[in-house]
Amino acid sequence: MKVNIKVIDKLREESCTFCIHKVTSFVADVISTLENKPDNYLIATSTQKNEQERVSYSVIIYLEYLERNIFIYTKKNVFETKGPLYKLEQNLPDYFIRISKSLIINIHFLNKFSVKANGNLEALLSNEEKVVVSRKYVPSLKKALSDYTKPPLMY
Repeated sequence: MKVNIKVIDKLREESCTFCIHKVTSFVADVISTLENKPDNYLIATSTQKNEQERVSYSVIIYLEYLERNIFIYTKKNVFETKGPLYKLEQNLPDYFIRISKSLIINIHFLNKFSVKANGNLEALLSNEEKVVVSRKYVPSLKKALSDYTKPPLMY
């Protein structure tokens, strides 16, 4: 990737423009860092260290609700938090989509999916894990993918 840097007068506001083919999770993380928003992460407990950490939304592959706990899966770690999944879902960015009663995935990490005989879809995530998309959620997944792949409006 080519990088252009232009030093500007200190009186002008700094800005950044991306010319990209697709908004990947890496780009989303860079944007989050540049904007320095406090709401681009959630606080959860690491299952390995038993310590609370900030987990950036852009590194979350999927969230799963099991036994009144929400498990948050990233490439390197698994985190846990308490509460209902629907409340957490309301605060997630639009690139998270519910695929079943107990699963929400980050569509940046969706590699491919295939149709099963019962009408469900099986999705392959970037961490090589397979998850089932319930029939009820197939239309919303397809809509989210088609909406997400449209080029963003420029102003």
